[in-house]
Amino acid sequence: MGAGGRWAAVAAALPHAERKVRELPFWKALAEAWGWRRVADAGCGAGFHLSLLRELGIGAAGFDLTLAALPASARGAVSVGDVLAPPFRSGAFDAVLCLGNTIALLPSRALQREGLAALAGLIRPGGVIVLQGEDVGALVAAGPVVRTRRLNEAAVHVRVFERAGRRVRMLAGVARNGVDAPLATAWLLPTSPAVVERMARGLGLVPVALPAPPPPGGSGWWAAFSAPSP
Repeated sequence: MGAGGRWAAVAAALPHAERKVRELPFWKALAEAWGWRRVADAGCGAGFHLSLLRELGIGAAGFDLTLAALPASARGAVSVGDVLAPPFRSGAFDAVLCLGNTIALLPSRALQREGLAALAGLIRPGGVIVLQGEDVGALVAAGPVVRTRRLNEAAVHVRVFERAGRRVRMLAGVARNGVDAPLATAWLLPTSPAVVERMARGLGLVPVALPAPPPPGGSGWWAAFSAPSP
């Protein structure tokens, strides 16, 4: 199984029903406060947020480097695409989401700035970019870290973080009792909210406060930036 297939298997195993209960009020508050009608999800993965936004009556479109994690019925609304070259029309969206360490997967600050600029090009004047990630540099400051989450009586979702030079290697998989667990690998560039804000300000984006607290039970940081109206 290739890397995309391994990440797809990990994504498919995660419990989405409980996550939906936690996150739906947050996204509803953002959509209402900012008047969202069309939203793009950069690095949409298994399509969790696309489904949630559509349930709120929002036109949502996503793109990802692989569609392997998506159910076949959802693939028509998603394109294969890179954060550095989004496959959508400029200025077509009220908001762009870039969540789950997607920005940290870009291996240099220069590419992160390029990606953020490309995403900013997707939103209309006055639109918003919402980013979320983990400060993995702080996470592994004292050494490698393991994070686990029980999925059911027989399975545990496992993530291992370890410093490797300037980046952090993340291994993720689902471990079942008595069975060897293949792990998918991703390389993350440690990225904090302060780093993201400096890049955003350099692009003329303005930090804005979230109109509701982030979903409970999550980890990491959140940031939002607005594209100034002319």
